[in-house]
Amino acid sequence: MLTNTLRVQVAGVLLALAAFAVVIELVRRRRLTEWQSIVWLTAAVAIGTFAVYRRLQFALAEVVGIYYPPVLILAAFVFGGLLILLLQSVALTRLEERNRRLAQDVALLRERLDRVESSRAEQPAPEDEP
Repeated sequence: MLTNTLRVQVAGVLLALAAFAVVIELVRRRRLTEWQSIVWLTAAVAIGTFAVYRRLQFALAEVVGIYYPPVLILAAFVFGGLLILLLQSVALTRLEERNRRLAQDVALLRERLDRVESSRAEQPAPEDEP
């Protein structure tokens, strides 16, 4: 029979391995960039580390001054989630700027093409000589 502590450790390791496998598969399918995968792989390693070395969790909680050690993990993941949101916002802002520039370039090129086509339409067609 597994003890409660061992169950928590096994669940944490399985969760970390599942997260690791999902991230690798997303990178393989090109749904997640390598840069983004580093953040998620770090989270998976953190989950696995805290699951295997539970004393580390208690030691870090004591250093930080948190009375109940699981709150440390919760706080770390909330902070990590906010960090990921910030990084995604930066990436989204950069993509919006790039999209706006591309739309402006397409509009300028379309206007230039319209001018060229209208000037060609105004010129008489050259007559073919036999």
